[in-house]
Amino acid sequence: MRAEPSSAASMTSERDDPAAIPLDYVPIPAGPNGSVLIAHDRHRLRQVAGRALIPARTLRVDAVPGDASAVDRIEAKAVRGMRRSGRHVRARLWAHVIAAVGLPFLVAALLGLSSVPIRNVPAVGATVADFLGSAGGSLGGLPLAVVISLLPSAWLIRRAHGRVAARPLARGAESALRVADLQVRQDAGPFLAAADGLLADIGGLMGGRARIDGQRALRLATRFDRLKQLAAHYNQDAVQAFAADMAAQFRRAGQPPRRLIPGLYARRNSAHIASVIAPYDPASRSRVPTFLSVPAILLLGALTAVVTFLAAGVFRLSADDALILLQNEAAVFPGSGGVFALGKGFDQPEDPGLGTLSVLQGPGLFWSWPQPVTDRRLINLTDRAAPVTLILPTEAEPEDLVVDFQYDVTDLTAYIRLGVPELADRLIAAVLQEGLTQLLGSWRDSLVTEHGGDNATVNEELRSGMDDFLNQFVDIANANERLTGLGIIVKPRPDFNIQRT
Repeated sequence: MRAEPSSAASMTSERDDPAAIPLDYVPIPAGPNGSVLIAHDRHRLRQVAGRALIPARTLRVDAVPGDASAVDRIEAKAVRGMRRSGRHVRARLWAHVIAAVGLPFLVAALLGLSSVPIRNVPAVGATVADFLGSAGGSLGGLPLAVVISLLPSAWLIRRAHGRVAARPLARGAESALRVADLQVRQDAGPFLAAADGLLADIGGLMGGRARIDGQRALRLATRFDRLKQLAAHYNQDAVQAFAADMAAQFRRAGQPPRRLIPGLYARRNSAHIASVIAPYDPASRSRVPTFLSVPAILLLGALTAVVTFLAAGVFRLSADDALILLQNEAAVFPGSGGVFALGKGFDQPEDPGLGTLSVLQGPGLFWSWPQPVTDRRLINLTDRAAPVTLILPTEAEPEDLVVDFQYDVTDLTAYIRLGVPELADRLIAAVLQEGLTQLLGSWRDSLVTEHGGDNATVNEELRSGMDDFLNQFVDIANANERLTGLGIIVKPRPDFNIQRT
C-alpha cells in the first residue's frame, strides 16, 4: 500500500531511502495514436534498479484494473536500459583508451605528412621539415609525438572515466523488481476524470507524428506543466514526476535556434516523439541489442582510427614534382614500400628489403603507407637552385662572383642516383663551380693577351661581358657529358652579382 508521510522529517527520511516509498504507476491515455503511457518517477526507478532493491509497487487505475504486465515491461526495460547504458560507457572508455594509445602514432604520421609541403618554404623550410619528419618518419622520433599527445590523451581517458563513475549500472537481473507483489488501487478515477480533456489534447498534439517542431514542443511543455499541477492537486506523485520530466524535455526541444553569426542561425531544434516517451511506453523496444551495440562502439572507434591513419597516406603530385619514398627500417614489411596511383594500379619495389626506394613522378593522386611506416622526400623538378661563389680573377681589390644557377631535372632516374635532393644540389653546384673557374681563368688569360696586360681594361671587360660569358658557359655545360649524365639541364641567363669580399 502507498505510505502516507506523517511529518516533514519522515518524508525527508523516506525520500533518502529508495525502498521506503513504493513505486507508483498510473496508466494514462496520453500517448500517440491513442496508446497508453505508464506514468512513474523515472529517477526513482533508476535508483531502485541501481541498488537491486525490491520495493512495494502500486498500480493506481480507474474502475477497470489496468494491465499489470505493462508495469513489468517498464521495469524490465529500465534494467536493460541501465545495463546497456553502463556497458556503452565502459565501451567508450575502452575506445578512448585505444584512441589515447594510438594518438601518438597518428600525430607522428601527421607531423611527417606536414613536413612535405613545409620543405619548400625558403630559409627555414628544410630545417623545420627535417625536424617534423624525424617525428613522423622514424620510431626514434615518437617521443615528440607522445609529448604532443599527452594532454589530449589524458583528457580523453579522464572524460571517459568520469562518465563511467556518473552512470549507475543495474546490479540485478531483469526480473529483480518483479519479485514483489503488485498491488492495484482503484483511486485514480477522480484524477483521470479531471484530466480527461487535457490528456486528449496532449494525445492529439503527439498523435501521428514522428517528430515535432519547436513551436509544437513548447505547446506540449505547457500542457504537461498543467498536468503536473493537476496531479499535485490529486496527490498523484507518479504522474507529477512523469509530467515534470516530459515538460522539461519538450521545453528543451522548443528553445529558439542558436545564432551562429548575425543573420545566420543554427537549425531549429525538433523533438523525436518515440525517444521522449520511450521510458514510459511499455510497447517500445530497444532498437539495438546490447550484445551488438557494445562491440559496435569499440569497432567504430578502432575503425575511425584506422581510416584516419590510412587517409594520411593520400598525397598529390603536380607535373613538376617527384617524390622519394623510403621505408622505415624499424617498420619494414613486404609491401610497405608499395604505392597506389589512381587509375594506374599498385606498384612496389622488386626488393622489399631494408632501405628500398620508391621514386614517384607526377602528376596524379597517390597513396602509400603513411609515416612512420615510410619517409617521404618531395623533389621539385623545375627551377632547382645551384648557387656558385668564386673569386673574380682581377688585379683590383679581391671580389667575389656569386652566380645563382637554375636547373631542371630531365632524367629522374639518373638524378636520384646522386642521393637526396640536398646532396644532389651541392654536387651539381660543385661541378658547375669547377667548370666555371677553369673557363673564367681561360677567358681572363685571353683578355690579358688581347689588351697587352692592361689590367684596368681587362677588369672592365670581365665585368661588362659577364652576362654573355655566363650564357656561353651554360651552353657549354649543357653539352658536357659530365652534367648531362646527372639528368639535368642548366637554364640560360643565370643571375649573378659581383661583390667585394
